[in-house]
Amino acid sequence: MIRRSTVVLLAALICLTMALSACGGTTNPKSSESSASPSAQQSTQEPNEAADPSKLPPVELTWYYPGTPQKDVELIEEAMNKITKEKINAAIKLVTIDWASYTQKMNVMQAGGEEYDLAFVAPWVGNFYQGVAKGAYLPLDELLEQYAPTLKKTIPEKIWDAAKVGGQIYGAINWQIVAAQVGFEVRKDLAEKYNLDLDSIQSVADLEPFLTQVSQGETNSPYIFVPGAAIGGFDNIGDDGSPGVVRMDDASLTVLNQFESEEYKQFVELMRSWYTKGLIRKDQATLKFSNEILKSGSFSGVISYPIKPGVEVEDQAKWGQPVLAKSLTKALITTNKANATMTAISKTSKNPERAMMFLELINTNKELYNIICHGIEGVHYTKVSDNLIARSPDNTGYNPLTDWMFGNQFNGYYTDSSQVGAWEASEEMNLGADVSPTLGFSFDPESVKSELAQLNSVVTQYALALESGSVDPATILPEFISKLKEAGSDKVIAEKQKQLDAWIAGK
Repeated sequence: MIRRSTVVLLAALICLTMALSACGGTTNPKSSESSASPSAQQSTQEPNEAADPSKLPPVELTWYYPGTPQKDVELIEEAMNKITKEKINAAIKLVTIDWASYTQKMNVMQAGGEEYDLAFVAPWVGNFYQGVAKGAYLPLDELLEQYAPTLKKTIPEKIWDAAKVGGQIYGAINWQIVAAQVGFEVRKDLAEKYNLDLDSIQSVADLEPFLTQVSQGETNSPYIFVPGAAIGGFDNIGDDGSPGVVRMDDASLTVLNQFESEEYKQFVELMRSWYTKGLIRKDQATLKFSNEILKSGSFSGVISYPIKPGVEVEDQAKWGQPVLAKSLTKALITTNKANATMTAISKTSKNPERAMMFLELINTNKELYNIICHGIEGVHYTKVSDNLIARSPDNTGYNPLTDWMFGNQFNGYYTDSSQVGAWEASEEMNLGADVSPTLGFSFDPESVKSELAQLNSVVTQYALALESGSVDPATILPEFISKLKEAGSDKVIAEKQKQLDAWIAGK
């Protein structure tokens, strides 16, 4: 599926299964200096120290991640720190940066060598691969083995391959759904009002009759939201949005420019048609995907949406009303979906071992994980059963709706009784999904980083305008492709092909 790095698909992506037992430390950690970096060497722990929190000096770990800042974050930190201080003698400082500013903030911090410990990273936000190329993150292989054995063991080895660059792991994967499908969501009330037959929708184009009815019959919600190009069958090479993908059905694994593909041309032509018919809002190209957008009342649905088991219930809170969802492509596991939500340890961290101990804890201690995901029992939610909660109706202090960002989502509470079983279904979907032949290949952008920076600017300038139908692809698409070539797209694609060929030969 084509994705642009500037497009935030909040649901994007995700929720998976597997409940892990609460775990406070590591299993028989080894006492050895990490050769990963100088900062890792400065902060080694003896085995008995890692097992006994009382022998660890107190530290504070700073964790950066994107999202909507929450009013009660200090209460959340206090509740989390009661656990982390007891288990690993560490306090956690949560720093939430709004989605629109997150990637730029991380770039500035990395360029200035600012000290921090943990950060949410992904190919679609935060420029994961470029961060690795700049040396912003520590390799995690030895740290995982020593201080997070349960986390390491929980995720299948082939999925860890997706977090590797140059043969080393640079992101701790948040275990959740890793199989992605192109699809859509629509408001349930409008689907029922206009007798939408979900079985009849086999492609994005098939939505047009329903959207036309809504546009003609509704005054407040006639539009479909289009956050990006909804095209299946591709696997992105490198950061999402940069030119260079492979087709899943291409045995030769030839890298091509997705923006030159017939699939992309057909999609933007369809969006232009919808735009001229009034099915897409005129300011779509300027809109940022968010919960506020979904709750605005202006939209009947959204396409290019990650579809997964239980998504209707999960996203009802984001829409503020019931929705229906359907996938349009077969489930596929690609590198950029398997590594779509990770946590990295900064090379500037003075306590990388403790940071990894925290990652082990947040991925294995259910109480700690659910605090950051859902808040405090009796304040932000009430317990219905062991694995089911109900959000407090007057809760305005903490409800981030990004549990996929923080750790093993299968340790999370369900928030609706109809969700129960979604974790198991998600695991089944993962196990039955097609696997990209390039899973585990990671592109090293160092030799073309200047071209990638220029290409990112070109994609930002043209892609969303085309994908929202705001401009005529008959004239703008050729101009877009020409600008990509001027910025070095052919050179980047050739470098991607070269590295991919070398990876295949070395397997």
